[in-house]
Amino acid sequence: MMKDDHRCFCELAPLYALNLLDLEERLWVEAQVLECPDLAEELAGYQTAVGTIPYGAEPMPMATDLKDRLFDRLGLDPVESVPENPPALTPALKMFAIKAENMQWKPHRMEGVEVVVLFIDEINRMRNLLVKAAAGVTYPLHQHHGIEEIYMLEGELVLDGEVYLAGDYIRSYPNSIHAPSTSTGCMFLIRACIDDNYDENLVIRSI
Repeated sequence: MMKDDHRCFCELAPLYALNLLDLEERLWVEAQVLECPDLAEELAGYQTAVGTIPYGAEPMPMATDLKDRLFDRLGLDPVESVPENPPALTPALKMFAIKAENMQWKPHRMEGVEVVVLFIDEINRMRNLLVKAAAGVTYPLHQHHGIEEIYMLEGELVLDGEVYLAGDYIRSYPNSIHAPSTSTGCMFLIRACIDDNYDENLVIRSI
């Protein structure tokens, strides 16, 4: 036991473990531990005991009117309780598929280019499209607001002087600028930011 005026380690250590001391008292307890390392074991024992307190209390049933009392104290209207047997929810859509021959190609504002919007992800502000370009098409120089991913399916695409063929993958980052072109014609899958406007005149909807 160590004393400093009216302070006693054996009295303050339990309160330290419970985090009930003011800053000056906490610093005093820590100073005693530094001065006498044997006290660290005693303090650790208190801290271990405090850690078990929540698990030692017997579970208490919640009062049936607790919610009503809480809403009354907050001055709020009571919320209708959920029925014990709520109506069955509509089953979530597990899969969507469409055959190639049923793809609804739409003309792009660029002559010789057609697109199919496969999916629009409103949460992440992204959309998936199929793009098909005829031979000789060059898309105007443009800048991306977000990430753009391209997976080549057919033909060749020239981007920044590099030729990409079926099976190749391209990722362009925000603020990148390029003007892709194709001499043979091509088709690719693209995932891009919704804010990157691929067709100003086409009302884009997912199929």
